[in-house]
Amino acid sequence: MYLTAGEIMSRPVICVKSDTSVRNLMDLLNEKQISGVPVVDEQEDLVVVISITDLLSLSIGSSVDFGVSDFHTSPAMDGLSLANSLLEPADEAMDYRVSELMSSNIITAEEDVLIGELAHIMLSHKIHRLIIVRGHKAVGVVSVGDILRALQDNHRKVI
Repeated sequence: MYLTAGEIMSRPVICVKSDTSVRNLMDLLNEKQISGVPVVDEQEDLVVVISITDLLSLSIGSSVDFGVSDFHTSPAMDGLSLANSLLEPADEAMDYRVSELMSSNIITAEEDVLIGELAHIMLSHKIHRLIIVRGHKAVGVVSVGDILRALQDNHRKVI
């Protein structure tokens, strides 16, 4: 059985607009227990992704561009809401808009991409999640955890 992104992706996609404040973003990440979200424009087209790594640059008082990867944070952090407990941006930074922090690169996949290719993309780009798109719209998210659960579920069906 060959699983695709469309079969294992989480949906609906939780997105924010580029004018969302850091304070509201952190509240959302904490409430939904997620570590990143797609940023969409007024037409709901995908623009970029913002993650706890982007917030980390605020908490360390740096303008470091971590680029594509959020891998350095630790796999244990992915899927956990650590934004409020570990990252404490300065008060003035809480009013920044996500447009001021967004990673410049985004890696996506389409719904028909096979699970093995999804894993390869994540490993080669050192990322924990892929936004699944249909055209320019985010339709789902596949995380490393989604791939592992799908493989485990598939293994159970074979036994």
